Amino acid sequence: MLTLASKAEVYFRNYVRGGGKDNRKKQVSRIIKFLDWVESTQHVISLHSLGKRHVVNFWKAHRELSEATANKYWLGISKLWQWLGKHEEPPKRKPGNLLSKPDVKKNLFSEPSTVIKAAREARQLTVQKLANMTGIEIGQIEAIEAGVIEGYEVSLQCLFRSLEIQFSYAEIDN
Repeated sequence: MLTLASKAEVYFRNYVRGGGKDNRKKQVSRIIKFLDWVESTQHVISLHSLGKRHVVNFWKAHRELSEATANKYWLGISKLWQWLGKHEEPPKRKPGNLLSKPDVKKNLFSEPSTVIKAAREARQLTVQKLANMTGIEIGQIEAIEAGVIEGYEVSLQCLFRSLEIQFSYAEIDN
């Protein structure tokens, strides 16, 4: 549990005391996961700094959640909003194309730089985050994405592995 979740611990104790204990414990664990995600990715340090933007970003980052699970998270986030005295409900996850997970494998690319950039953007990673994740210098990643491949073969292979890029060969009709 990170700092943001520990600040909300006061609310958790009172909430878990009443009602269906198992359900409330699960709801609190979902709220903690949300708060930990927000703190680690959105760099929020105060509960009252939470806003709709953070919830929308959470939905975008967790596209793989089923509708039922997403609704359970939304109920937990709504409870958090209630505790914090927010006047509006948090945004619900929108079904459809906006939240469908991008599938980079379906696209055909001719340049490795295009593939890497598309895979990075599909995972909503900045160059800085990708550099931190892989240990490759930011300048190297930017050069590779700009099309400079020569001399960066090892870094290129590391990026393919880290971004889970797989190649398949198909004949293309022109």
